[in-house]
Amino acid sequence: MKRNLIYIILPFLLTFYSKAQTSQDAFNLSTYGVFGSARYTSMGGAFGSLGGDLSSVSDNPAGGAVFLYPEMGISFEVNFNKTHVNDDNRNISINRSFSDLNQFGLIFSLKNTQDGSFKRLNFGINIQKVQEFKNNINSISSRSMGIDQFFLNNAQGIPLDDLMTRDNETISELYDFLGSNYGYSTQQAFLGFNGYVIDPISNEENNINYVSAAKYNKLDHDFYLDRAGDHKKYTFTVATQYENSFYLGFNLNSHQVYYHEISDLYESNYSFDSNIDLIQFNNDVLTQGSGFSAQLGIIAKIKNNFRLGFNYQSPTILNLTEESMQFIITDHLNFPQENLIRDVVDPQILNISKYKLSTPSKTSISGSFIIESKGLISAEFSSKNYGNINFYSSQNAYLRSLNQELASNYKSASMFRFGGELRQKQLSFRAGYYSEESSMINADNSHSGITFGIGYDFKNGSILSLAIKNSDINLINSLSTSGINDNFSANHKQTSVMASYNFKL
Repeated sequence: MKRNLIYIILPFLLTFYSKAQTSQDAFNLSTYGVFGSARYTSMGGAFGSLGGDLSSVSDNPAGGAVFLYPEMGISFEVNFNKTHVNDDNRNISINRSFSDLNQFGLIFSLKNTQDGSFKRLNFGINIQKVQEFKNNINSISSRSMGIDQFFLNNAQGIPLDDLMTRDNETISELYDFLGSNYGYSTQQAFLGFNGYVIDPISNEENNINYVSAAKYNKLDHDFYLDRAGDHKKYTFTVATQYENSFYLGFNLNSHQVYYHEISDLYESNYSFDSNIDLIQFNNDVLTQGSGFSAQLGIIAKIKNNFRLGFNYQSPTILNLTEESMQFIITDHLNFPQENLIRDVVDPQILNISKYKLSTPSKTSISGSFIIESKGLISAEFSSKNYGNINFYSSQNAYLRSLNQELASNYKSASMFRFGGELRQKQLSFRAGYYSEESSMINADNSHSGITFGIGYDFKNGSILSLAIKNSDINLINSLSTSGINDNFSANHKQTSVMASYNFKL
């Protein structure tokens, strides 16, 4: 009767679906890579004290004041990915390639024709990718703990009556009802119970304790993960030159996130006396939204050939919407006949949740040495505390527990970038390196890259640049959101080829 009453008033209520966001999701949305124009990328992104490049303005807004003339630029890239899961020789590498229009920028320069300390005022906009999520992972492994523990972890404490359909009530209706009124954990308990993975201790309606229907010593897991999407940053810049020694800048940044993840887990090799013979668990999650951050930067000329830079980026506040669908398929014994049957629990219900995430601030210092017209060398050091990633939890106990998990498992990580450029008449030769240490306390998710490039100045106000970036990224992943000690590591290698064309207006 209580459930029927809620069904009657439900259309008049604000519906909130709670999907179990994870600390790994939060970390993925908080990281930046080295992306942008070909010149910027080929020098490892070490532009904090240089400026004069449209992508560099997204790092240090003071670099926008270095432009002497209005300029426009556009960049295109082709990527070749190779991902391999560690620790089991049955795993094979997965290759993937894709192309992308990854950067576009425009800057206007206004020179002060009157006497005064401020020599020019520049305005700019730059759009570029700061992180991409495209990769495919296939993990084949043997474990002593199965996905049944995930369903048990979510089911304990939930009354059996909530997991059973009423007369004329469909699987989809009850799954939808549970998500609307009780949240993600109860939905997972429902899938486990109706997929015959877990059994109640007793058949009383008020039973709140469950046991696994599966028996095993070592299970075989075949886990496939398909990720797509990226994080784009829209930068609006105001920058000025003070006297001949200082460049000052301010950015307002708009962020756009699109993150699509499909995971599929096959579990098999149960004991001969197990009631479960196979489990397939599929989750399809789409996260998208927008956010805001701000930046302040300064570049100081020390004599004529040495520059120092400083940049601060505020925390990014992301307003995100998550849409998810899931299903479970099990091969299990049918009692009392004891023949093996396949059961499919596929509610085909789109769960929707909205939440707010704060990603950490970043502070950078940099220095460069200009070798007259022959070239330059540049270095940059930055730091970001990933332990400060924060879900706006309000009254949500699960999000509060995630914040505690993030604070316990993540730490500050520093990133070093180094680059150089050698000029020979109209040709420029470039190279760079970057590395960010692991931000996890008990695992390695560090990444690094080597970059090379070349540029040609047509002497008509336009420059064509090409770059190659070889990245090496350590990934930490999990088979489920809870209940299983199932983290595994993978290595993601990416070769990117970029082309940029810049011209003065």
